[in-house]
Amino acid sequence: MIIPESPSTVLDEAVTRTLDAVQRRELVEGIMLLEKKVQVHQFWLRGYLLLATIYEHSQKAEQAIATIEQGLAICVSSIRLILVRGGRETPEQISNQQAAHINIRNRLERLRRYERVFRHRLAMLQIHCGCFDDAIEQWSAIEEEHCT
Repeated sequence: MIIPESPSTVLDEAVTRTLDAVQRRELVEGIMLLEKKVQVHQFWLRGYLLLATIYEHSQKAEQAIATIEQGLAICVSSIRLILVRGGRETPEQISNQQAAHINIRNRLERLRRYERVFRHRLAMLQIHCGCFDDAIEQWSAIEEEHCT
């Protein structure tokens, strides 16, 4: 499953422990907790966003950018995977499996929303670091996706 329908207890616990560590100003502990979970649960897109946020607020913009880029890459490859799988079905197969088709469409839309969030965050971080050309590329990608 590319994106879990609901967060697992393990991931919920990781978020809670991370936020507790951040509240105690133990950013290193919070970062380590999230890094471990993201390594194990590579498709946990929320984890990448939270980890990048902590990096950003601890003045580690380059690590935040790298984390956002990782999440974006997983997101984009997941979208491609779904589109390739969906492209093999005929309209008759899709109508016979309407519930499955709706589920796939919902996951695809959710991935596209994550993609927009990742691209927006990446562009903002790149602007912060003075990487204006890279930021323009991200905004262009957002606009292209919005127009299609």
